[in-house]
Amino acid sequence: MAHQRGYQRWTVPSFFSRAGETVDLSCYQNYTTLAFIFWYQQPPRNGLKLVASISTWMKNSYEEGYSEAKFEISRDNNDHSVMTIKNVTSKDAATYFCAASDHTVQGGGKNDEIIPPAVAIFSPSKQEIQQKSKATLVCLASGFYPDYLKLFWKVNGAKRTDGVGTDEFSTQNGSTYSLTSRLRISAQEWLCTHGRYECLLTDKYLYVF
Repeated sequence: MAHQRGYQRWTVPSFFSRAGETVDLSCYQNYTTLAFIFWYQQPPRNGLKLVASISTWMKNSYEEGYSEAKFEISRDNNDHSVMTIKNVTSKDAATYFCAASDHTVQGGGKNDEIIPPAVAIFSPSKQEIQQKSKATLVCLASGFYPDYLKLFWKVNGAKRTDGVGTDEFSTQNGSTYSLTSRLRISAQEWLCTHGRYECLLTDKYLYVF
C-alpha cells in the first residue's frame, strides 16, 4: 500500500452490471482513519475525474456534472465508504478509484482564494505490464485553484524526464481544476527494483509511491 503524509489510494475491483441496476462500490482504508475520502471516475480513453468527497464531519461535496441522485456516497465508519451508482447506463462504464486524505481541498475557487490540490498516484495495470512490458504510473492533482500547476517526477530522489507526459493544460471541474501527469517505465524496472516514485509540485513534496 502506498503512503504519503496522510494520503492513500485504492483501485475498486471490477463489476459488471445490466442497464437500470444499482451498483455498490466499497472503499476501505487499511491501517489508517484519514478524515476525507475522495471518489474518482475514469471513463474509457479519458482522464480521471473527481466525482465527490466525503468526510467524517462535513457535508458531502459533489463536482459539477455529478449529483447524489446518481452517485450516492456514504460512510458507515472512519475506514469504510460506499459509492452507490443508481440506474446504471452505458455512460457509467469506467474505472473507479477512491483515495483518502487527512485534509480537504474543496472550495469555491474565488479569485482571492488559493486552494491546494489533492494528489494521488495510481499504479500500473497488470494488463499493460504483461502485454506491453511497460508500466505507467499516473499522478492526479485535483481540486486546486487557480489553474496553474507544474508537476514533475523523481525516482529514487533523482528527477526523471524520460517517459514523462503531462497534460498541457489543466482541466476545469466546476470552480476548481485538475491536472494529470504520467510516468512510463519498463516493466522490468517496476517489477525488479524497490523504487521510490515521487510526484512533486515545483519544489514542494506531494506524494510518494
